[in-house]
Amino acid sequence: MSDYQKVLSRLEHVRQSGNKAMAKCPAHYDGSNSLSIKHLDNGKILIHCFAGCAGEDILSAAGLSWSDIYPEDGYKPEFNKATREEIDSAKYLMELVHVWASEGNLKPTESDRKAIYKAQAILDAAGVEI
Repeated sequence: MSDYQKVLSRLEHVRQSGNKAMAKCPAHYDGSNSLSIKHLDNGKILIHCFAGCAGEDILSAAGLSWSDIYPEDGYKPEFNKATREEIDSAKYLMELVHVWASEGNLKPTESDRKAIYKAQAILDAAGVEI
């Protein structure tokens, strides 16, 4: 099994077309396919979650590692640290989400869901729990 097929086998609702695929992101609840996967000619595999999940979180949730998508050189990208303002904004949004959910008023639109996923990804990357 190729590395590309191994990656795809760990994902759900995969829709593949040649060297590209879309799937549900394993790092967050995904109502639709938001994870893009592309197999490059050099053997590397690119992943991108349109909801904003970090690569590390996607790989971990799928039971994969960086060596599965960058098999030859062991590359591991450097991540930009979130600013204190981004973390505070993410915390505030997630606290509001919990309040709205407890009141039964949580009816997020698609853009709301993206903001919530991004906020959670920022907090996860910063090691902040709500």
